[in-house]
Amino acid sequence: MFYKLSNAVEKNKIEKDLNLRFKYPNLYVPDLIINGLTEATISIVTMEDKDEINLAIWGLMPEDYKEDWSTFQEISNTLNLNLHQLQTVSWMKPALKHRRALILVSGFFAYLLRKGTVYTYYVSLPNDKSFFIGGIYNQLDDGFLSCSPITTKANKFISSFHNVDNQMPIIITDSVVETWMSEKTTESTIAQLIKNPPKPKLRANPIANDFFKNKIVYNSLLQPVYYDEIPKGGLSNS
Repeated sequence: MFYKLSNAVEKNKIEKDLNLRFKYPNLYVPDLIINGLTEATISIVTMEDKDEINLAIWGLMPEDYKEDWSTFQEISNTLNLNLHQLQTVSWMKPALKHRRALILVSGFFAYLLRKGTVYTYYVSLPNDKSFFIGGIYNQLDDGFLSCSPITTKANKFISSFHNVDNQMPIIITDSVVETWMSEKTTESTIAQLIKNPPKPKLRANPIANDFFKNKIVYNSLLQPVYYDEIPKGGLSNS
């Protein structure tokens, strides 16, 4: 499961690179580590508003839900969702069909278990630009959006640095954005896209092993730190 994301790119660079504007520009703050286990917000583009970057609570909730986010997450953790859940859970199925989202990130984290120790890798584009992962969203009674990333089976590159489970977020590249965000796209096409998402060139580097222990988020946290016991990371072949 993926409970942490990174969105560390400055607002002006994001708007320039993606040709999108923030709906609430004063609320966006670059964040090295977005912790989904707290009531965090993530930046998303919705099918209803494809020209703006909005904010959503991380962790999908039903549209008619009226209680606290934390209460729902204790009952049903929705920080990540897979295709099986989206096709079989009744209140999630309409979101997959009508409310898909592009979630804005600059990276995500992979975890390698080696000889009783968990090592963390930071996965990003080689140029450190923002990119999109696929998700779904709902709008609550109070107008707020809630959203969850969608995961799929990890590809060979990610699996070499991530063995605590077999999942990874789906990456939505420019080549499939229109398909992902269109109401005309069939459910079978969306399912195939989740099962076989694009494989852009990625970079994975190990980072400091105190990732989970140090409560201070310092600017060098995402810089490579190499350990003899694990692979040094590198670039995917895609």
